[in-house]
Amino acid sequence: MVMGMPEKNRWPAAKASVMDECKPKLKTLEFDPMGIDEDDLLNLALEIFLEIGVHQGLGIETEKIQGFLLGVRDRMLENPFHNWAHVFDVTQTCYALVLLSKGRDHLSDMQVFGLMIATLCHDLEHPGVNNQFLVKSKSSLATLYNNESILEKHHAFRAFELMLHPGIDLLSAFSKDEYDAFRQLVMSLILATDMARHNEYVVNLKTHAKGQGAPGLDPLLYMELLLKCADISDGLKPFDITKKWTLRITDEFFLQGDMERASGMDVSCMCDRTSQSRVAVQKGMIDYIVLPFCTLLAEVIPALQEAFGQIAMNRSIWDTYDDALLLEEVGKKDTGLMKAATPLRVVTWNIAAVNNNPFEYWVTHGQTSQSEGYAQLMTDVQMLIDNPETRDFKVGDVVTDDMIQELVASLTEHGCGGVELLLDVWRAEYKDRYAIAGFLKDKGIGSKRLISMPDRISNTINSEGTVLMRPSVISMFNDEGLSTTAGWWELWKQYIFSTQVKVLDRNKPNHFNYLFVVGMMQKISRHKYPAITEAEEAMSIPLQLMALAIFDGVLLHILNTLAPETWQPIKVSLCEAFNQNKGQKVISILERSYSDADVIFIQEAAAAFVEAAKQGLGRKYMILRPYLLDGFRNQNSIILAKRVFFVEGSTIDVTEHVIRLAGGGKWIAAGDLCAMTMQGLDGKRYFLASFHGDTNGMASLPVLRALNEAISTYYPDHVLICGMDANTHKKHSDSTQGFQNFHESFMDMGMVSCWGLSPSLSTWTTRNARTYLQPQLQKAVGIADVASKGDTNLKDWIVFHSGLMEASQEQRDN
Repeated sequence: MVMGMPEKNRWPAAKASVMDECKPKLKTLEFDPMGIDEDDLLNLALEIFLEIGVHQGLGIETEKIQGFLLGVRDRMLENPFHNWAHVFDVTQTCYALVLLSKGRDHLSDMQVFGLMIATLCHDLEHPGVNNQFLVKSKSSLATLYNNESILEKHHAFRAFELMLHPGIDLLSAFSKDEYDAFRQLVMSLILATDMARHNEYVVNLKTHAKGQGAPGLDPLLYMELLLKCADISDGLKPFDITKKWTLRITDEFFLQGDMERASGMDVSCMCDRTSQSRVAVQKGMIDYIVLPFCTLLAEVIPALQEAFGQIAMNRSIWDTYDDALLLEEVGKKDTGLMKAATPLRVVTWNIAAVNNNPFEYWVTHGQTSQSEGYAQLMTDVQMLIDNPETRDFKVGDVVTDDMIQELVASLTEHGCGGVELLLDVWRAEYKDRYAIAGFLKDKGIGSKRLISMPDRISNTINSEGTVLMRPSVISMFNDEGLSTTAGWWELWKQYIFSTQVKVLDRNKPNHFNYLFVVGMMQKISRHKYPAITEAEEAMSIPLQLMALAIFDGVLLHILNTLAPETWQPIKVSLCEAFNQNKGQKVISILERSYSDADVIFIQEAAAAFVEAAKQGLGRKYMILRPYLLDGFRNQNSIILAKRVFFVEGSTIDVTEHVIRLAGGGKWIAAGDLCAMTMQGLDGKRYFLASFHGDTNGMASLPVLRALNEAISTYYPDHVLICGMDANTHKKHSDSTQGFQNFHESFMDMGMVSCWGLSPSLSTWTTRNARTYLQPQLQKAVGIADVASKGDTNLKDWIVFHSGLMEASQEQRDN
């Protein structure tokens, strides 16, 4: 699934006072983006493109530039240094260097445009650690890019992924040859920023004649040199600006060192806050990187010599500084300003309560024209499924041999293993079953996840800004083709086998794959779901899709029999009330009801919600998410940390570390956990974790134990706060985590929760009841039993170590 795209009407209005003050400085090396509002930086970035004035001549509308700028801004993470301000700074500096070096007239419009795009994207989605760290930590990115120019290749990939997104389509006016040349240019420029290649450019500069100027250089080399210079330009800015960047970059270095130390790695020299000073780091960077490179560059391009004189001046000033003076002058936030006793308001919320199936839960459907019809429809469905008797029908009466043969042919065409036995299984085990008594009510199908697993993956897919839905009663899909089984079947086949989607790779951070929907299906593991046989496991993908086709066909037949004229209008009204624009509705609730929260733990969020939250809540909260998101199940945990409570740029993503402590992927799938450490303005260092447990809650204790081990062994000076949907239940068993056992177990680890020392079943946080129109019929509850037999459990917890914090007040808003 692709991240949500910026809306065109989200472009912020330009502030005349800011533009008037800042525009003259855009052409100089004296511009300071720090402290300027992010929206104002967007307008100033656009101003650079307008001043260059080449995009429209290349067939690129200004609106597309705006969309692209929004996309870049929204994809930058909350790092101390590698963030939106840095990206803007490098872009503005490179623009100024082009003008100062008098090289603009020696570049084509395409080359100038490519240079500006490359500067914007040279650190796109930077994780806040360097290539060496990614290699040492055996990161998925290091594996993906074979340990070479890891971040630079990733930035370039993400740049073109963004440019080519249908919501932006920045390069649509380019011919194939123009696109190929442009891609090669931008790739080369971004790869030039890899510091592992720095000496290569130093040697190259030494071979060029002094004083030849920009015209004497190869255009590509000229652009690479300017981008490299802009990327390390902190030291050639006025000292009041350079010292701010020094604080930010050393903050990021030291955070990487903290992570290296906590993970048992050797701490990189410049990243060790216990032995390294910030001033010494900056002096070393000037002496060994910035000054030698810029001296050579100014010899080749004399027009830059005067501007580069600032470097030597800065170096002299640094000799009069130590870290204490730097911190005092830069005005680093005083963590003592907030009293330690200031209450911390914390919220946890699993936002998946309204899923993509509009019929999944019994609801009060308001006072709409469809209210009465909804109640009647759901009651009729329940009565039929509870007592089908003579109204039951054979599976083969709805899903025919011809349909299954078409299914087998399509599965074979897509190379699905195990398909050769599917026809035999169909004829022997499924065709002659009664559809309701023998299929829908078969608990074995539910325990094997033959329907719920493929439904979860295929029900609703966000791909390149488009929401795709499986033609089914239990999705938001709406089409007149659902009026007949034949019409539905054609739509269903097309969706599963002919619809290509772009989804996040589960095993590679921020990497996307183009897949047909059938290619997203996953095998069902017998280890995780022991009810499935060895033979069924081997053919589980074909078996899942056959079961899903039967399920969808049977439900469609039931509704077209019971309420052929009304069920689809009722479904549309439910979608409008509960499902459509779900992300924006959640954000609206957060803004309206939880505006005083300092930390908000979110679980089961779609990957697109991360960007929606950043757009809607980003001014107030840092939106923290694990680097590896889940785009298949769309069940991601994130954390919203209020900017006025936490020190911006102090965040370390420790999610992968905790996952390793919990035994790798045994208990935690991609996106289930988000774990971050960060500094509070109250002087404390916090360890924040958001987690969503499995259905039976069996992963919740292993994850808490891993968090406890992380705190006690690696982060002993941190305060742990974990918001989680633990999926705890009334009774404990070998296969189900009981709430009381869960409570006693974390108490043994020295932890307590927001529910005090004696949590009660009366303190339920989940209260719902599933209808008969959903893939796990064993969970269905009749309308008369909603109150007594629904899922009423204490599942949501905020957990922390006793002695470090205490719950002063708690509330539920169910």
